[in-house]
Amino acid sequence: MLRFIVFGCGAALMGLEMVAARVLAPYLGNSIYVWGAVISVVMVALSIGYALGGQLADRFGAARSLPPVIAAAGLVTAAGPLLSQWVLPSAADLGPRLGSLAAATAIYFVPALLLAMVSPLGVRLAASGGIARLGRSTGNLYAVSTAGSIVGTLATSFWLIPMLSLEPLVVWTGLALVGIALLALTLKPEQPAEDAAEHHARLARIVAPATVALCVTATALGGFVLWRVAPAPAVNEQGETVLFRQDTQYHRITVTEGDGARHLRFDRSHQSAISLDDPYESRIRYPDYMHLALTLKPDAERVLVLGLGGGAITKRFWRDYPEVSVDSVEIDPVVVDVARKYFWLPEDERSRVFVEDARRYVQTTSETYDIVIVDAYYSDSLPFHLTTEEFLREVKAVMSPDGVIAYNVISAPEGDASELFRSMYRTAEGVWDQIRVFPIGLGADGNTLAKRNIIVLATDAPADDARMLSAISSRVDGRVTINGFAEMAQDLYSSPVAVADVPLLTDSHAPTDELIEVQ
Repeated sequence: MLRFIVFGCGAALMGLEMVAARVLAPYLGNSIYVWGAVISVVMVALSIGYALGGQLADRFGAARSLPPVIAAAGLVTAAGPLLSQWVLPSAADLGPRLGSLAAATAIYFVPALLLAMVSPLGVRLAASGGIARLGRSTGNLYAVSTAGSIVGTLATSFWLIPMLSLEPLVVWTGLALVGIALLALTLKPEQPAEDAAEHHARLARIVAPATVALCVTATALGGFVLWRVAPAPAVNEQGETVLFRQDTQYHRITVTEGDGARHLRFDRSHQSAISLDDPYESRIRYPDYMHLALTLKPDAERVLVLGLGGGAITKRFWRDYPEVSVDSVEIDPVVVDVARKYFWLPEDERSRVFVEDARRYVQTTSETYDIVIVDAYYSDSLPFHLTTEEFLREVKAVMSPDGVIAYNVISAPEGDASELFRSMYRTAEGVWDQIRVFPIGLGADGNTLAKRNIIVLATDAPADDARMLSAISSRVDGRVTINGFAEMAQDLYSSPVAVADVPLLTDSHAPTDELIEVQ
């Protein structure tokens, strides 16, 4: 029984740690700061919990201490989704570093501390077998606890998050701890010393009622969360009707409708928005700018899109240019399903979708592409391995000699908020001869210090501004039907880009989280 209890608590602890970063992501992003904060808070809680658990075992006895400790852990765990609703909006205002630490501490420190107390309490019980077997008993108990941690880590990250979604998973973890606490009531108490017998007897009379009270409270609170908090709301914070919501290994995916448009969000990142009157019309402007790649490669026949989202780029290229084949790569299979079901993504021999990590696809494909579009960057986090010089050289290896790469980065062209753009520009500059930059809306407001979507085009083909601007003006000989395409010429940024003070992004050094933070 003791081994089962220790195994279950170890699994619950690591399961919560895996869930924690996903819970923080909608408000604080998926950066390394979030993971660093979660791991650090849990480690501090473990350190303190081990010490407190040892003191509790010596003073009150392990068998009598375990049930209420585990029940209390179940209660605070089940309360986690409610606490998250109160804490996360305020923590987000503190920034990615301090906010992540504050949120992780407020939500996960107490349950981690209580679960950490289980190991020393268990060791005290194991020691009741006699000093001669203490080493073996303690070693076996820690092995069981570690095995539980492994199972909790793998089960949560591989299966439980997409199967149950975040809030139900947290609640059911709390309810599982409630069950373990009730089982712990059946453990045989240690024999107290004669001078402590009366004290232990009084304690024994309150352990069971206190444990049951905590378990009942946790069960009621967990039921409330499952009833009112866990289900997807009918309307989101923007007043849009929620059509679909699911947690996957990568995001919380939400599809909503409102104001004549359908929207796709990953956590809080707005990925796609299409007009319901014309599902090929993007309500987000930057996908339209990717068609600028045709001004540098008008005879393109093969296009690769890394990152699918709602498929706005893929399906517009597929519809507007019948001679073009479009391959799309998306790491999350649920995103592909959503794009087809809710965003009218076509599926035929000219529009293939590969479910794979974008970099791995580039490394292994035998195809050659005329245009490569990288659409895997978010405002609050970047998959750093898709920003480095090594990655760009791998992309170049699958491009035709005069091919074009286009990517979108959210930054400013100049000033304090420009380091991300300038660092990525420096990296691309070392791979391609020609680079063109289009900060969206720059022609209208002229503010080079403002953070915005910036489209970067890079190629080794001969290119000059006059020829490109002429192609934009003619809509690539009338082939491009994007609204406002001719006006995109006003956004061409021709000033020199200063790169001496920003890092070159490489596989061994790509501080993208820090570059995002300084913006």
